[in-house]
Amino acid sequence: MATTIQVSDGTRQVLERLKKQQHATTYDQVIQQLIQVKTKVPTTMFASVKGMKWNKKDRVVFHEL
Repeated sequence: MATTIQVSDGTRQVLERLKKQQHATTYDQVIQQLIQVKTKVPTTMFASVKGMKWNKKDRVVFHEL
């Protein structure tokens, strides 16, 4: 399920630059990478493993970071 988020023009420009640097195809990929680096969240929490879903326990742990 896709969600629309609002960002400033400057933020969009930075995301576009990072997208090109990382050879990413979407802003979502760029944002996921930034989140992983900052919070050290494992890639499995981004459903990179097919069929992987967040459960309530994962959400609670993520919010405590």
